[in-house]
Amino acid sequence: MPREEEPEAAAGVGAHPAKDRRGPRVNAPLATPPPDEVDEPALAAAELTTVDRYYLAWSQLQTQRGDELQSSTQEAEELSAFLAQEKGMKGRGGKRPVSPSNLRRYLLPFRIYQLWAQQRVRSGTPSLEAIAQECAAQGITAQHNKPITTAYLAGQVEVFERRWQALTHDHTHTPP
Repeated sequence: MPREEEPEAAAGVGAHPAKDRRGPRVNAPLATPPPDEVDEPALAAAELTTVDRYYLAWSQLQTQRGDELQSSTQEAEELSAFLAQEKGMKGRGGKRPVSPSNLRRYLLPFRIYQLWAQQRVRSGTPSLEAIAQECAAQGITAQHNKPITTAYLAGQVEVFERRWQALTHDHTHTPP
């Protein structure tokens, strides 16, 4: 009768279980694979979009500030200035900062994505119900203070997963 392998033996001599939580591991190749080995759809899906870059800047601002601004207008203005001054990202035409009104529409999905990504670290399939409950607990609401619903979240899952994959494959950033 075969014995089950003990965890210590599987991990190797002298290995100890991790005591701290770890984020997802980034598995990005350092060298570009030969052209015949590149999976074009997967490569395209893993590329950062402009909105992904807005998210990264927003996330950096959240970390620097330590708290969120209460006004989405003020937050969008600050993000616009940060993108222009710190990241060199300008709006259409490349002369003016990205419009705060353009950025404002992304703030709610960015907040929700952070919660989704935190669950994604813990499980492969985040619970939409748990995310909706966490949004309610944190006071994250949709327009006119309506609660975030699982139906709304279900419509965001594809975008969130694509962003997760892009950020995970971007070896300069590890998702939250």
